[in-house]
This record gives sequence, structure tokens and C-alpha cells, in this order.
Amino acid sequence: MTDEVRVVVLSGGVGGARLARGFEYLEGVEATVVVNVGDDDTFYGWSVSPDIDTVLYTLAEIEGPPGWGRADDSYFLMDHLDTFGVDTRFRIGDADAALNLYRTMRLQAGDPLHAVTTDLAAMMGLSSRVLPATNDRLRTRVRVGTKGWMDFQEYFVLGGHQDRVDEVRFVGQEAARAAPGVVEAIVGADMVVIAPSNPPLSVWPILAVTEIAAAVGRACPVMAVSPLFGGRALKGPTDQVLNSLGFPPGHAGVLAAYPGLIRDFFIDHEDQEEQSALAETGVSVHVESTRIAGREQAIGLAGRIVEVAQGSP
Repeated sequence: MTDEVRVVVLSGGVGGARLARGFEYLEGVEATVVVNVGDDDTFYGWSVSPDIDTVLYTLAEIEGPPGWGRADDSYFLMDHLDTFGVDTRFRIGDADAALNLYRTMRLQAGDPLHAVTTDLAAMMGLSSRVLPATNDRLRTRVRVGTKGWMDFQEYFVLGGHQDRVDEVRFVGQEAARAAPGVVEAIVGADMVVIAPSNPPLSVWPILAVTEIAAAVGRACPVMAVSPLFGGRALKGPTDQVLNSLGFPPGHAGVLAAYPGLIRDFFIDHEDQEEQSALAETGVSVHVESTRIAGREQAIGLAGRIVEVAQGSP
């Protein structure tokens, strides 16, 4: 038995990782972070899991200044690949490359992704469990106007996420099973928190795994932190994608992306005037500081989420 509050965080990359860091360092919490793998791809022959690595690096507080990659990393390998005419637009630092090579070696040896991720988290001294949504191949693809269907990284990194997203699908979702430990963590959690990640591109791929969606649908409470500020995302194309997929503008669009799922919804102080209108949807709306680039801000928000889940006003 444990007296700790059990929290499951559904996370994409930077925003999700920053909220997860709050729970990592909040006393009295046992956290499991379930991470999107729809962005995973192969670059330079390596199995790359961008969101998993962003979560690991952020929880270990070794993330790079943009919120991804490794702090103080060098790029000698990319520079040398450039001399061979290799397309290095997907730039991976040298220390980051070592981790990706290690993952690739383990996967090729037959180890599942969740085991590799668990070992990496242990190597970094993390207390949170970090798990991929699935060990199976599940890939996000987007349809962008006349260009048609694209792999996620072709749209997001190579194309700079400039194209209008007209449709999203998750290749492999029919066969994808939840990674070991994921459903058990959700079922046993005191709360499930959807991080401030892009709903269609980062959270939907997690919920595309049928077992996970069913477990989250039965969980109570399910809470979410909006990734928007004044109707815009701090990073990435969240607002544009929600708009192009036909969702209402602003926080209402975030809620609409999770129909019937959310009990408590957290928005930033700058959007306080929207609280009453959003509450008309039947969701409890809480105004807090949701700018959590720093460790202490993340701990503060994580603590407030726990208080609300436990019934504090």
C-alpha cells in the first residue's frame, strides 16, 4: 500500500514534459507519464522517439533551451554528415544521438520499447515511470491540402509545420495494444491529467490505442491543462490545427477535442474572462498560472491540480 497520490499524465512533447516535471518533483506523488509515440520515426538508421526523449530529458532537467534535445549538446556528427550531402534537417545532437543509437540497438536485439524507456528513466535517476503508449507501430499521418498524406515528421520538422492540416489518422491503431503497465496505471490512478499538449497531434495518438481510451473513459477524475494562451499556443501549431480541423477557437476548441472526457479544466490567468462561458459546458474551469517553463512553476501547477482532484476549492 502507498499513501502517495497516484497520477497518470498523458503527454506529448515540450508542454507535456514540463507539466510532468511538476509531478516528478512534487512530494507525495507517484507519477506515471504515458507518452505519445505517433511521432516516432527512423532517421540516419536510428529509431527516434522524440516525445519520449523530451519527457526523459525534461524530467532529468537536462533538456535543451528550446525544450527538446540535450542541453549543451554538440553537433559534430551532423556537421560531418553534411559533408556527405546527407539531409540533416532533422538535427540530432551527439549525446542525443548516442541515446537514439542505444535505443536502436536494444530494439534490434528484441527488447520492447517500454523496457528500453524504463531503463533509460532509471539511468537518469527519475522517480516517475515513463511509458510509451504502445510498443506497437503506431504512426501519425496528416493530410495537408494538395500535398496529400504526410508522415508526421515530414510535416512537423522537415516542413516546419507550415501546411494546413485537413485530416489526421493513426496508422496501426487497429492492432496497437497498450504497453505493459499503462492500463494498470490508469485504472489504479487517483487522477488522469491530460497535459498541455497538442490535442489532435500529441494526445489523440495515445487515445487511438483502444485499451487506453477505454481505461481513460472509465477513470475519474480526468483533468486537462489547456495548451493555449489568448487563443494561441506558445510553441507549435496547436491553435492552427484545431482551427483547420473545424474546432471552435480558443479553449473551447481544446475541450471539444475531448468530448465528454474532462471533469476539470485549467486555463491561464490571462484568459480568466473565458471562465464563465467555458463552465457552461458542464466542465469545472480553474484559473491558474499555466506558464510552466520553470521547475517551480510546474510544481505549483501540479500541486494545485492535486488539490482540486482531492476536492479543495
